[in-house]
Amino acid sequence: MSKPVKIIIDILLVIVCVVGAYFFSNWMFDTIPVSGPSMETTIHDQDNVILFKQGKYKRGDIVVFNTHIESSSGEVYYIKRIIGLPGDTVEIKKDGAGYFIFVNGEKQEENYLGSMLRARESDAHGPIVVPEGKFYFCGDNRQNSSDSRASFLGEMDAILGRVILKYDADDGFLDELEIVKRANA
Repeated sequence: MSKPVKIIIDILLVIVCVVGAYFFSNWMFDTIPVSGPSMETTIHDQDNVILFKQGKYKRGDIVVFNTHIESSSGEVYYIKRIIGLPGDTVEIKKDGAGYFIFVNGEKQEENYLGSMLRARESDAHGPIVVPEGKFYFCGDNRQNSSDSRASFLGEMDAILGRVILKYDADDGFLDELEIVKRANA
């Protein structure tokens, strides 16, 4: 093979690899800026999150999804934690000194809430059986979150992806990069 032909093949190979990597990364991952405090203290207002756009979702996953609600700035997207999946029965009720979420009769420990306030008496409702194709979701900042406690369920096919990483864009990408682990559900 002549040297000019080898150079052309090498250039074409590099172009194919770059274009392939670009399309592969867009098929697998996405980056979304977060607006609002509903997921604090796990994810903060103005953080950026990297989504994994493939795979199955499970209880405890933090996801970004289209609400199909229109606002003056376009469609509204939420970032919330999946509490119940299709077929699950979700109920918020009093247990001891507080109100807790129960899924399929089991009290959810929700260790990821830390010192954040849990459900209140006004949140008590259910039981709700999550219909096929839907999911029940809550923000980790239960005092400042619009979520399924107001009887709004998400659509499974509206999920853009599961949050796997978060970072604060103002402090530099690698300085504040943090893995967002799946909750034990």
